[in-house]
Amino acid sequence: MKWLWAIALTAGLACQMAGAAAFYEDKPLAHPLIEGLQESSATLAFIKEASGVKGYYCVCNTPEANPQLLDDFGQASIESVFLMSLDSEDPTRFVLFRENDRYRIYAYKYDANDHLYSRVTALQPALDRITAGQKRLDALTIKKALGLITPLNYRFYYEASGVPEFDQLDLTQGKLVGYYGQYYDPLSDPTPEAEPYFFKKTYAQRDGRFLTVTFWRWLDITRVEGHRTLYNYRVRRIAWETDPAKFTGSEDGPSVSYDSDAISAQGSYSHGVRVGPWSFDKDEKYSESGQFAEGKRQGHWSIYQDGQTLEGEYHNDLREGRWQLFNYDAMEWVASGFQTYAHGELNGPSELTTGTSTERGNYVDGKRQGPWLTAAGSGNYTDDLQSGLWTLKADNGHTQTVNFVAGKKHGELRDSDANGVLVFIEHYTAGVLSGARQTMDGADASR
Repeated sequence: MKWLWAIALTAGLACQMAGAAAFYEDKPLAHPLIEGLQESSATLAFIKEASGVKGYYCVCNTPEANPQLLDDFGQASIESVFLMSLDSEDPTRFVLFRENDRYRIYAYKYDANDHLYSRVTALQPALDRITAGQKRLDALTIKKALGLITPLNYRFYYEASGVPEFDQLDLTQGKLVGYYGQYYDPLSDPTPEAEPYFFKKTYAQRDGRFLTVTFWRWLDITRVEGHRTLYNYRVRRIAWETDPAKFTGSEDGPSVSYDSDAISAQGSYSHGVRVGPWSFDKDEKYSESGQFAEGKRQGHWSIYQDGQTLEGEYHNDLREGRWQLFNYDAMEWVASGFQTYAHGELNGPSELTTGTSTERGNYVDGKRQGPWLTAAGSGNYTDDLQSGLWTLKADNGHTQTVNFVAGKKHGELRDSDANGVLVFIEHYTAGVLSGARQTMDGADASR
């Protein structure tokens, strides 16, 4: 009879949902109800409350669904609610309202992952300029004004650089310098066919230098609306430059680059070359920091990659001396120890431990030379190839001795158990097993 109980429960829930009052029911509305919003399928209601007008939205298709607060508009009248695309992602929702005889506009983006709206604060300076001093305003007028601002995905909050003149920029303003193709070539006609991957704007001028922002078409996705072609532009770099029309090469002063909304590189330039402290980051899997002198790494540098940190010295952009490796994340496949460099190549002693295995030996001009202890066993290298007699580790605690010529087994291989007792003998020619295996019980096994 469990199935009858389940049917009854389902029917009961359906009746509850059908009979439950909507969140806006019997409440005074400040604007006609909007159902099935294009970008979210939510129902949007502006409700008059004692403290003022509040906007609520809800995708009320489950018993657990609850209305969410869109915003508090105060003692306002809602004049218009409309959509407009400013980038190739989902369109932006705008609310035009009037408070104390003054027009105001708020913008919102919907996040399909958390099913929530958030106000697009980066766009607010442009919206405030549109409403300033207006006695009459409507959605069409606002859309025309928005079509003139910097085409950009405004929902991102970029990581603060610590440079006030960068962090306080109003990206909706600026003077267009030009558009550039995928390979940084200037475009005189930035049509979709010309593939405008980048564009650049200037925001200030001081002492012969221009504060510039380079915008990058983050994803190769376009949205066509009427005569407009929209892209998913985001900030790529902010810098001071002496010749902003050049894509790169004239940087002079602080610079910060972004990968999506996170800083990927930060430091300073002098006449187009890196100087002083710099840091680089990528996807939390790679980072490095240190000093530049005349465009080359100099002095102590720290590099992190996939759980391993390397620390050592650069001289004229080449690694020199001992570089220490640390396994800070305690990953069993990440090595710790040290390596020695000369003029950017491995030269000198090296000792690396991975898990319970240690490799130790010397490099000469980037190649293993002389005696080495490795995970496979111990023996000699000549120009990075195993040579001479080696003792190899085998299964079940066995060891094997065999000669190597140019990195290949050649001659007799003797296998002994953990007690040193000889178990079998094999023969190799240039790495290929040949002949029969001789076991110590007197039998021969043909190979």
